[in-house]
Amino acid sequence: MDYSNNASYPLGMRNNNPGDLRASGINWQGATGSNEGFVTFSDSTYGLRALALDLTNKINGDGLTTISDIISVYAPPSENDTETYIDNVSAQTGFEADQTLTADAPTIAALVRAITTQEVGAEYSAMIPDADIQTALGMLPNPLVASVGSFLTSNPELQQSAGFGVIAFLAVLIVVLWKYRGKILGNLKTT
Repeated sequence: MDYSNNASYPLGMRNNNPGDLRASGINWQGATGSNEGFVTFSDSTYGLRALALDLTNKINGDGLTTISDIISVYAPPSENDTETYIDNVSAQTGFEADQTLTADAPTIAALVRAITTQEVGAEYSAMIPDADIQTALGMLPNPLVASVGSFLTSNPELQQSAGFGVIAFLAVLIVVLWKYRGKILGNLKTT
């Protein structure tokens, strides 16, 4: 949903960024620019997706596995009452502040909801349907593809050999399929 034309809404809603992600040079999918230092999105689903991806990366990539860890970075004391923020997110999610979290969909969805409530207020967070959060989670990259991509990015010397490996695999697959095409086709006809 696009909340950008509602001048009475809080900045995070008008930016379609209910998690109030700062403009930091990340080229978020669906981003349209920035406003007052925060990313603007074409619609709120992209803003929710960015928040969910940011949280997933904090847990899986940065090792921030508790609400205390995540919120201390997400909402640092230099800009926020971090302890109150942690207490509020903990109360809203039902997770203890120092409980170890995983980046599974229910956990990320709960964190997204709690953070949007903290950032734009309960009244405006309630305007965001749970279905929009689920849609945003469905837009996240496939974790296996993302982890392989991250591995190759952090190991550039393997990128060339990975490309060669894919080509070699496809060549072998074509040869095997050609060689056994009669048996494969025969099996297909009988099933």
